[in-house]
Amino acid sequence: MHDASVILDPTDEREPIGRQLAARAGALSGTVGIVDISKPRGDVFCDELEALLRDRQPGLDVIRLRKPTFTRPAPADLREEVAERCKAVIQALAD
Repeated sequence: MHDASVILDPTDEREPIGRQLAARAGALSGTVGIVDISKPRGDVFCDELEALLRDRQPGLDVIRLRKPTFTRPAPADLREEVAERCKAVIQALAD
């Protein structure tokens, strides 16, 4: 079976730019943070994501974090909490 990934880029590029995927860990372990960036219905998406992670990776410790607003970068205290508590992070958004 050929396992290929397709990445869609929402920018208006007439000629797509080739990009390499970031290195991935072999397996998830420890604490995974789900960061809701506070867009509308983001909590619904994060709820589903959390349920999938807990179902498929029962040994993970999943924590939820939330930015105060999607219009600004995450505040320093939130970034520090993520760095201290999480081994991996999923930043989730929805509309």
